[in-house]
Amino acid sequence: MTARPLHHALLAAAVCLGGCWLARRSRGAAAMPAPAPASSSGGDVRAPAAVQDMVLHVLGHDLREPNASLLAWLALRQTRSQADAALLAQVGGHARRSLRHIDDLNRLLRETRHAYRMRRIAMETLLDEALDRVWTEASEAGVRLERPAARLPRIGGDAALLAGTLEWLLTSAIGAAAPGTALRTACRGHAGGVALTIVFQPADDAGAAQLARPGPALLCAQRVVARHGGLLVPLQPVQGTAAQAGWYLWLRRRPRP
Repeated sequence: MTARPLHHALLAAAVCLGGCWLARRSRGAAAMPAPAPASSSGGDVRAPAAVQDMVLHVLGHDLREPNASLLAWLALRQTRSQADAALLAQVGGHARRSLRHIDDLNRLLRETRHAYRMRRIAMETLLDEALDRVWTEASEAGVRLERPAARLPRIGGDAALLAGTLEWLLTSAIGAAAPGTALRTACRGHAGGVALTIVFQPADDAGAAQLARPGPALLCAQRVVARHGGLLVPLQPVQGTAAQAGWYLWLRRRPRP
């Protein structure tokens, strides 16, 4: 047998043997039982909890995308016309408010999925960290932050959600405060718990009244405080030459389960 026919014969034999091996492999795989689906505790995406978390993540991204794209377009659309600049500033303001509203809705929906972990928390550390996160924003708005000098008591609660709630209270107060004024925070033990007040001089009556209006951000904060057995209410502006507004927050030292 010449070299070429021998080569063809060996190739045909290899193809035949390979086909037989694949056939046996496929029959063996078919005979094996299908793997059992992973439990919800193992992170199976088909579990209801995992599906809800995934949908919330996608929903938050999709709702933000149009406004984020609009703000990016406005940043590129620079103009020297005063009328156009004023119009673009209004459009940008609407887009930023829409983004904040979307973020507030997303935060509220995530709170309903949050597994609360109640632990002992140093209120002093919690407040200091919240003040640090809003310090730059307060400086840009011309608002001074004043923190109580006394040592603060310890409380029980979920550190992550309480920190987010404190940061939102401070941020909303900074947004409504008059430039050049102080945002004063006071904290003391009161009636088996801890009372925290955030007081400021509002820029106008409309800004102070905005704090008390129902919305997803306020509802989320009140839900978090209620889960800790506490109370959160906006302080109504006091009329006068130095009108003040703000927040009153009361938390139990040992929240009920």
